[in-house]
Amino acid sequence: MNKRTFFILALVVALALPTAAMAAAEFSLGGYIKLDAFWDSTQEGKNMNSLVLRNNDPNNQHGRLKFTSQSSRFNFTIKGPKLWGAVTTGFIEMDFDPVEEGVNNVAAGGASNSYTPRLRHAFFRLNWPETELLMGQYFTFVSQWFPELLQDGPFQITGTPTQRMAMIKLTQKFLGAYQVGIMVGEANGITNGRIYNANIDHNGGESTEAPQVQVQAQFQQDLYGKAAWYGTPLPFTAQVTAGWQRGITQDAARALFATGQNAYAAVAGFTRQQYMDPWVVMGTLFAPIIPTHSANLAGTASLQTSWWIGQGVEAFGWIGFGSQVFSWSGINAAGQNFYDVELMRRYGGQVQAQYYFTNQWFMTGAYGMSKAFGVGAFQTNVNAPQNRQNLVGADTANYHHEFDLALWYRPITAFKFGLQYAYNRTNWLQAQPAAANGSNKTNLGEAHRVEFVGLFFF
Repeated sequence: MNKRTFFILALVVALALPTAAMAAAEFSLGGYIKLDAFWDSTQEGKNMNSLVLRNNDPNNQHGRLKFTSQSSRFNFTIKGPKLWGAVTTGFIEMDFDPVEEGVNNVAAGGASNSYTPRLRHAFFRLNWPETELLMGQYFTFVSQWFPELLQDGPFQITGTPTQRMAMIKLTQKFLGAYQVGIMVGEANGITNGRIYNANIDHNGGESTEAPQVQVQAQFQQDLYGKAAWYGTPLPFTAQVTAGWQRGITQDAARALFATGQNAYAAVAGFTRQQYMDPWVVMGTLFAPIIPTHSANLAGTASLQTSWWIGQGVEAFGWIGFGSQVFSWSGINAAGQNFYDVELMRRYGGQVQAQYYFTNQWFMTGAYGMSKAFGVGAFQTNVNAPQNRQNLVGADTANYHHEFDLALWYRPITAFKFGLQYAYNRTNWLQAQPAAANGSNKTNLGEAHRVEFVGLFFF
């Protein structure tokens, strides 16, 4: 046997061994390549999931033009062997968007525009005819309805949270049209709040030793036809979702309010610990307006809407808001004003209307908003804090809303192109001057965007 023949046989054996070992599983690769190009009137982040800085801010109220492919992603789907009568599958997905890319984000890319891979999803599931058990990192119940817009994670700052977590999730169908589910998973920290201990890897949710819990009830049935949801015919759907977790703060500085807003003073040896309970209730409706009874989507229209109310909603995936409100509680022995930490209450939602001109051309119009309640705009009154019901501990938004109009063209399944206009508006709780002399105060930030994307699916 010559060396060449030996090498070929050795190579065949080496390739055959892992194939035999993995004979019980099937692997498939998927994902897409995405080019994202947009012009902003301000310095917004790529995904438009940040509050708009005030119109009188000279450092940020100027336009920018950006091209990026960091939102491209790929995934592996693994079809496993049957277990206890269930079909088993696994899914792993990665992208290159580890953090929201912004103007001052040095981690976004270097001279070569390289981005750090990020694990989006990693889970396995067991599926019986009417039951599904999922374990791993995946979207939660409150993260199911993203409007079909050009930016990644649309409306995650208003009506659609982007929340992935390690979880155990069980869903059960019954009577054909009904489904209930329960999820227990990783408890998040409280955004803009101090973690339990800054020197160890514990956040405010983990330190309560309680998981985040979500439950959901769903009705879904073809009552009079279907309409498109991401290009797939979907019948009438109604959902109610609720979630709860426990959070904790431990910080002397945030317990004592000193001489003005955002100025805190700690007493030596004094540490304060508070438990808080973020919660959210969310309702969702998807309704075919002009339905179809086949796979032909031309001339069809749909309406989807989700609305929520809660407190400390950052714990459920929403981002960009200061969760804390400080309520006056008395004066301590040192003569300092004493404040309790509370969670800010907010409500919000989204509406998406979609119409298919043909099976290739369709348009999406969408609106999303979020608003604080139970807190108002004010100036700090340190002489009579007891006359004040509450005050915010950071520069916090009163409400934020966004409007998008997107035109899509999908000539074949593998390619999709989009053109979109977006308008964002943030109303802050407090007005700020443009200069030290106090002139030109404003609490309003506005932004416009024109965006183009091209996607290649594989």
